[in-house]
Amino acid sequence: MTAGSTGELALQLEGVVKEWRGGAALAGVDLAVPRGAVVGLVGPSGAGKTTAMRVGLGLLAPDRGRATVFGAPAAEIARHSGRVGLLLDGPALERGLTVADNLELHALRHGRAPVDARPLLERLGLARLATRRAGRLSQGEAIRVALVRSLLLAPDLVVLDEPVAHLDPALAAVALDLCAEAARARGAALLVSSHQLAELERVATHLVLLHRGRVLLQGDLPTLLATIAPALRIAAKPLDGARAVLQRHPGVKRVDLLRLDGAELLRAELAAADAAASVNAALHAAAIEVAALMPERPTLDELFRRALHAAAVAEAAA
Repeated sequence: MTAGSTGELALQLEGVVKEWRGGAALAGVDLAVPRGAVVGLVGPSGAGKTTAMRVGLGLLAPDRGRATVFGAPAAEIARHSGRVGLLLDGPALERGLTVADNLELHALRHGRAPVDARPLLERLGLARLATRRAGRLSQGEAIRVALVRSLLLAPDLVVLDEPVAHLDPALAAVALDLCAEAARARGAALLVSSHQLAELERVATHLVLLHRGRVLLQGDLPTLLATIAPALRIAAKPLDGARAVLQRHPGVKRVDLLRLDGAELLRAELAAADAAASVNAALHAAAIEVAALMPERPTLDELFRRALHAAAVAEAAA
């Protein structure tokens, strides 16, 4: 993964191994978070995402390998007070203090004067809760307050572990947009893990996919998505006749039957994106009634499933 425009890596793991009694949580992980990038960290539960974040922030010592923050050993992260915003292991608010007091305390702990949090609170629908005690917040409200706290001091690195897991889709989108804006506007770096792949895809510039403590995929997201072969979803009658035409077409690599909302469609994986026009022409030439022919956009979800399937096939063959 290449660095951003500043050339600086905000966080980096090099050959990191972290072993627990039951086995390796991380098995030689290389991971880079450039300034100005929004890096999505994805993987199945137990893949090592949280462990990688904690090692990268100096909260866990690696058994082997190296972790750095702004080029210095991660264990010395305290020297970067205020430059790193975190949301790990839940909101961790002072329950007896109000929302406003929690945010003021955060600034004071990092030697900063109190910061006006109202713009951030308003963006996340929290302005009316500024005087409410943290112990009276719902889980979703507490997480949003913790997100505000992570951004409050305009940090150069923000690390978020499942920050939108308990938010409704609309609030999840606002929260991720708000965090991604920091990377775009100030050249900050954002490392965020999430199982909500569709929301993550909207904001991520880079991707790291972990599986069983190893990196399966890493790179800029558009390039990784471009590795997925173009495909068409086709609604046609008769369906069997359309399938036969597609299976004979030289521009079609594979044909599958899809059932969506009670309707049957064909999915045709193409050898190249420009094969769509000739596929359509071949169907019409065979007197197939084509009701819809829709290009299928490559998605992070599809990339995720393909990578895990390839890993499972490789493990079975080993």
